Amino acid sequence: MIAPMKKVSVVCMKEDRDKLLTSLQHSELIMITSSEEGLLGSDTLSSRRQTKIAELLKELDKYSKKKGLFNSTDVELKDFEKISDKDVELCEELEEKFSKKENLSSSLTKLKEKNLKFSGWESLTSDLSLLSNTKYSVILTGVFPVNKYEVFKETSFETELSFVKVSADEKVVRVILTFLKEDEQSVRNILATYSFEEVVLPVKTGTIKEEKEKTEKEIIKTEELLNKVNSEIEDIAKSSRVDLETLFEKFRARAERSEVRLLETVETVLVEGFVKEADTENLKKVIGEAVDVFDAEFYDPEEDEEVPTALNNGKFTSQFESITEMFNAPSYKGFDPNAVMAPWYWIIFGMMMGDAGYGLMMAVLIFLAKKIMKPKGSTEKLMNVLFYSSFTTIIFGVLFGSYFGEELIPSVLPFTAMEDPVKMLLVTIVVGVLHIFTGMIVKIVLNVKAGHIADAIFDQVSWMMIIAGIGLIFIAPLQKVGMVIAIVGALIVLFTAGRSKKGVVGKAVGGLVGLYGITSYFSDILSYSRILALGLATGVVGMVMNMLAGMIQGNIIGFILSLVIYVVGHVFNLVLGLLSAYVHDCRLQYIEFYGKFYEGGGKPFRPFKIRTNYINIKKD
Repeated sequence: MIAPMKKVSVVCMKEDRDKLLTSLQHSELIMITSSEEGLLGSDTLSSRRQTKIAELLKELDKYSKKKGLFNSTDVELKDFEKISDKDVELCEELEEKFSKKENLSSSLTKLKEKNLKFSGWESLTSDLSLLSNTKYSVILTGVFPVNKYEVFKETSFETELSFVKVSADEKVVRVILTFLKEDEQSVRNILATYSFEEVVLPVKTGTIKEEKEKTEKEIIKTEELLNKVNSEIEDIAKSSRVDLETLFEKFRARAERSEVRLLETVETVLVEGFVKEADTENLKKVIGEAVDVFDAEFYDPEEDEEVPTALNNGKFTSQFESITEMFNAPSYKGFDPNAVMAPWYWIIFGMMMGDAGYGLMMAVLIFLAKKIMKPKGSTEKLMNVLFYSSFTTIIFGVLFGSYFGEELIPSVLPFTAMEDPVKMLLVTIVVGVLHIFTGMIVKIVLNVKAGHIADAIFDQVSWMMIIAGIGLIFIAPLQKVGMVIAIVGALIVLFTAGRSKKGVVGKAVGGLVGLYGITSYFSDILSYSRILALGLATGVVGMVMNMLAGMIQGNIIGFILSLVIYVVGHVFNLVLGLLSAYVHDCRLQYIEFYGKFYEGGGKPFRPFKIRTNYINIKKD
């Protein structure tokens, strides 16, 4: 059900702003509405530190494995707001080491590039200072492509040009060229025609050999320093990553408090938002414990105001709320469909899996996963949905006589999906009709409550008569009754579907178009055949795995391999079945079921709270 909401306005002294917001954030009772004209808090440092720590954590990912999705660290709420000097020093130390690493990496890259430029010039034993330009001459070092060099060396030029071959490989020939400075432009033009590329050697004095040895020593030294820094960072990643993650969450909570826009006067601030009516007294208590001087007023929202929707359902139904929220949250003045949807989702999921063996596996594995991983929020709800659905999977598995794809115990029903899929198809169609009728009954109730009794009869009851009547036609003793019911329903649709149209022709056309809607209902009903398809797929794959494992059982090696096939094959089939059932069950709820009555359009109630990625906040 949808919880009644109150709007709240809290005024406190300006200096108490952070204390109030901290208390509200910890309480998770109020959804604060930020004012566009409001002012941000003054704590910009936390936002900058949060961003910096996020960058540090991203870099640390290269040095240590990230924790699993559910391996979060527990932190007491009373300790959450404390930030020690040691925490800040850890950040500064890491920043310093990453900066040092970046500088060393840059230096190493430059040294290697420098060393690479020496390659091929080692045979040049003269001091490089001799290769400097003089007042009247230019000396160039560079390379020719091998084929161009062969042509170049056989060519005579009008300008005075001399060259010395230094070395060559498969691609290029390295040379030193000398020519008069006054001929530089013409010589360069000539060289360009032979694809000559100038190579500027990285040093101007000493020999290539000496400089290469010196550079290689610098490379070794820099690599040693870089390895040392990387080792130090790796040690920090192993020993202090959790501390850094916790610090990130602390600064993020502070930054989010500062990002709340509040209206202010010279001495006061105004906090506005929404709170559940049942939590108003708790909220007063929280505020009173946080600040000494305040004024809190609670009042009903305006008629046209967009009020967030908070749901208040039982333990079973509340686990299915995230399924509806993925589709569309209910509006505050609308209808919460979860109480009606949850049992149907639960039943249809069990039918889609339809195997007692897999249901037992689901129950055991999910129970263990919950104990070990301790999931929170929407993840916990999803795991609970799957855990609850394991029991309907077992029930329908027993009904269908399916145990890991085999009929180990005879089916409770007089048929099985494998042996008589047509009868199973009829069962799924009946389930589909009942599911759709449930949605239509909900719409009838909503129409009657709104005073739209005629709409309930013309738009829902009439179609239920048509569908039920057509179904009864296939039962021999009830054929005539079914025909009468279907015809009466069709006449109601024919004469009322166009009631909103103008003119006789418009109403007549509207009636005919409305009656054509029977194709849409048939399409919806046939959609439930996916229950049979998924159940058969799960059973057939399980049976194939059993056959493959059985075929190789002949000796000890075959027995061991068959166990591997059993385990891997059935786990794979279970995971595939779970994914398929989850998706297709959602699809039936969203399209075939919610399409009959649910409008949604609401905004979920999101209380102001500490949001965490890395840690779990433990409250007293």
